[in-house]
Amino acid sequence: MRFWEDMQSKYGFSDGEAMPDGIEVYREVYIRAVNQLAEQLNSGVRVVAFNRAGVHNWCLILMHHLSDLQAQHIEDFTAHVNIAAETCEADESLEEAIRQANELELDSLLEVTVTVADDFELFIEALHPIKEGDPLIAEVNGEMQHFYAEGRIRLVQEVTAFDGSVLPVGSEYIITWVEQRAEWINIALSSSEHPIAFAATGSAMVLEIPVEIRESSTNNAAVPPYYLRELKGETLGDYGQFYTLAEAQAAVQRIVSESCKTVEIINGYGNTFSSFEADDKGG
Repeated sequence: MRFWEDMQSKYGFSDGEAMPDGIEVYREVYIRAVNQLAEQLNSGVRVVAFNRAGVHNWCLILMHHLSDLQAQHIEDFTAHVNIAAETCEADESLEEAIRQANELELDSLLEVTVTVADDFELFIEALHPIKEGDPLIAEVNGEMQHFYAEGRIRLVQEVTAFDGSVLPVGSEYIITWVEQRAEWINIALSSSEHPIAFAATGSAMVLEIPVEIRESSTNNAAVPPYYLRELKGETLGDYGQFYTLAEAQAAVQRIVSESCKTVEIINGYGNTFSSFEADDKGG
């Protein structure tokens, strides 16, 4: 029983970080074999499966006096069961049952099958290396958002903070950290304060890409938030910023038709995405 000792402590399996595949099945086999021998050796103790909540190793085997298990069916011992009684130490008969079970090479009776998940091909198609300084890119409300540390975001979904409070839709925060693979961001009220929550990328839209990123970037793709600018370089600040390309394009068409000016759409990096003039569809 190569995993038996790991199942005796919350620190087993490298503190829960190295759980083998199919570990519940191993535990079931161990419990059934040990309890079968314990019964025949007249032990007053039985072993019982217990799934520990929280961090550390969750897959445990506990020991209880047989007198505390009378309300349980023997088949229940192999699945998680919460016994309303104190655990105990093994008696001599149970120790002998465990010793003999160890000699039976029970692990050889188990077969673990590994298969490829159905979505593996989609995972491979999306897999790409992450370079330091790259944004976390995610689609939110139909727009590809570029999340950077020190960027500003606005929540479009409620987020639960570390203290259990709910951060409302529309509230704005600074990104303190970006986790590329997990696709979440750490957020804080300001860059000088501690993070208050993890937020999934789908719960936020970008209000501002950090100025140092904008100043060094030549990215002219369709990346929000968008601003409008006259060709001569004057930002049309009265129109504010737009969070979808469709909104920006509609505003440009209205301005062009009313003033016959040439107007550019500036992307979130501060670069020209497209320009429009009278009777022009943009280019």
